[in-house]
Amino acid sequence: MSNGLATVASGLVGLAAMGALAAARARRGRPYLADGLLVAVDGPADPVAAAVRPGFAGVEVAVRLDHDTRPPVLRLDCLMPPGEPAPTFEDAVLEPLAALVDASPLGRVHPRRAEPFLLLVHADPGTAGGWPPGPRPEYEALDLLLRPRAQLLTTFLGGRVVPGAITVVLTGPYWSRADLLGAYERFAFLEGRFADLEPGGLPVTVAPLVTEALGARLGWDPREEWPEFPAEARHILRSLIGAAHAGGRRVRFVDVPEDPRAVRTAFWQELRAAGVDLIASRHRGPLGRFLRRPSNKGRKHRAEPRRVAVIDEFQVNGT
Repeated sequence: MSNGLATVASGLVGLAAMGALAAARARRGRPYLADGLLVAVDGPADPVAAAVRPGFAGVEVAVRLDHDTRPPVLRLDCLMPPGEPAPTFEDAVLEPLAALVDASPLGRVHPRRAEPFLLLVHADPGTAGGWPPGPRPEYEALDLLLRPRAQLLTTFLGGRVVPGAITVVLTGPYWSRADLLGAYERFAFLEGRFADLEPGGLPVTVAPLVTEALGARLGWDPREEWPEFPAEARHILRSLIGAAHAGGRRVRFVDVPEDPRAVRTAFWQELRAAGVDLIASRHRGPLGRFLRRPSNKGRKHRAEPRRVAVIDEFQVNGT
């Protein structure tokens, strides 16, 4: 009898230890994936949790104006069950992010990380015949939501960029540059193109992130299979990233092949080896597993704050 009780007691102790270990891991969370961006333009309806729990450094969402309400409301443009409205951008994105920042000792989205969380916002109303000139109503609605939360946001103010807990970047061709250029104070930035690295392009204080359709640039044909990543494509990739970094920009690519899996992984490996800042995908599980592997360059995502400097527009432009 005593041996049986001892066995039961030791089993309970083991279960308690396992429970404590699991609780500690849950509190610690997944490793921070500094180069991971979840593309959630099609969903889920809770994109913040979907991105933060696996440790991604940012999330991309799509928005649209709901004109059936007065005033019009900015909602997520994601897949929903029939008859169920998509959640508002404020409820599904801004409020959860604000709650995470409030709960963090560092005042950041990710615990123990100093880097701003990247929030990419995509809009495409799909207007027949093209988009009208002038200010975008989606930007006006977004700005009204961002201004009351200015203390959380990376802000452009009088030629300077002051980092915050969240950096909002407008992505896609719909957004009007006129909405941002010339503003004395704003709480959003644009995702630029590599053409912006040339004279006359958008300054880094407007477009701190640049992108390009990678498959088209490299001549990728999904009907073909590359036995190995071509040396010419690798050179193009590294040249683009090097030029952007020399101009003080961060880089992410769109149109990265997602299927088949082996091709997707090969592209991710090349992007990582080339030093791209963000690898974006809808496939959060595979992307998270890939980024948690040690990279060939030996990068370690440790829980140490990184200094984020204030950017001065006049210093950047050399004036």
